[in-house]
Amino acid sequence: MSENNSDNNVTIFQLDNSPVRGRAVHLGDALDKALKKPDGSDRYPDAVARMLGEAMMIGAIVARALKFDGRLIVQCHGTNEGAISLLMADCNTEGHIRGYARFNAEQLKMIRLDNRNPGAQALLGGGTFSMTIDQGPDMDQYQGLSAIEGNSLAECAEHFFLQSEQIPTRIKLACGQAQLPGADPAWRGGGMMIQRIAADETRGNTEDDWETAIALFETLSDDELIDPDVSQETLLYRLFHEGGVRVVEQGDVVAQCACSEERLRNTLKSFDEAAMTDMAEDGVITANCQFCDREYRFELSEFVG
Repeated sequence: MSENNSDNNVTIFQLDNSPVRGRAVHLGDALDKALKKPDGSDRYPDAVARMLGEAMMIGAIVARALKFDGRLIVQCHGTNEGAISLLMADCNTEGHIRGYARFNAEQLKMIRLDNRNPGAQALLGGGTFSMTIDQGPDMDQYQGLSAIEGNSLAECAEHFFLQSEQIPTRIKLACGQAQLPGADPAWRGGGMMIQRIAADETRGNTEDDWETAIALFETLSDDELIDPDVSQETLLYRLFHEGGVRVVEQGDVVAQCACSEERLRNTLKSFDEAAMTDMAEDGVITANCQFCDREYRFELSEFVG
């Protein structure tokens, strides 16, 4: 495998002579951009941003494996006992990622009084984890749903795959702010997922190979996942070189929102004049995209004559 230290990519790989396939994601400035406002300031408290970053990494690695052009939406709906009521990561097969979280700041403060680093169960208070596949306006959407199980979003996703897809899956995710020399703190993330391929007459019993892959996978550390100097190829070699590992495909990941001034303009045109007049302030209608926090401004006179 060739050495590649670039950030912002997803690698699909296969273990040689083993019923295990996997995907790895490495995010640098793409994740930082997706988690911050256009002016570079923070959009969320660290605990919320970290979990949203993990959701976008899950979306990025799963979306890249889809065999059609479309979108994958990862959602967590929390309960009143948690601080996060909604977590949404919208990722498409071209590698575009964006995310949004809705949270209660006061509830978050209360939770952090008992736990400085609360996990998924505490932040969401239970609830549901789902993945929705959107193949476009002419196709039905497919959604899989499972309960929030586990103290990390990785564990919630593992439970989802086992319950919804019946695929034994292991996932590790790391997301945090790193400060490189001469630069401001910036969000970085890394993750890896391995899945067991079903046994058949050719493969025979695959249990021992799967257990071996898990044992090697468990040696993976958070520091390795987010280290900018450790490429995915290097990481895969460290873990699986004895049995052999092969890169099947790689693709770039970018933070890119799907919001559009023209789409919003057409939406506003669907309202009657009275509704648009109520929305306007000093003759201007303003709207913010919940994903990228971009502000759009429209003159009321454009719609009301």
